[in-house]
Amino acid sequence: MRGYGDAQARQIFRDIIDMSADVEVSEKEVTVSFHRRAHLPIVLASDLVEKPVAVPWWKGLPLRLTTYNGPTKQTKT
Repeated sequence: MRGYGDAQARQIFRDIIDMSADVEVSEKEVTVSFHRRAHLPIVLASDLVEKPVAVPWWKGLPLRLTTYNGPTKQTKT
């Protein structure tokens, strides 16, 4: 990534990893939903949003990165 060739770990953590998100773990996948106000250009540019990626050390369980759309509305029955 341009601009990170000589970056310190603290800068990489602050710019790429340290952002608000909700994490949901199910039997089928792990979903990380980044909050709407999170600074996401690097994540969005990675082309990984909404594309499940199998994580080998999770026995192939997919990781899905999404942007947060708010709480799901329950319908009355």
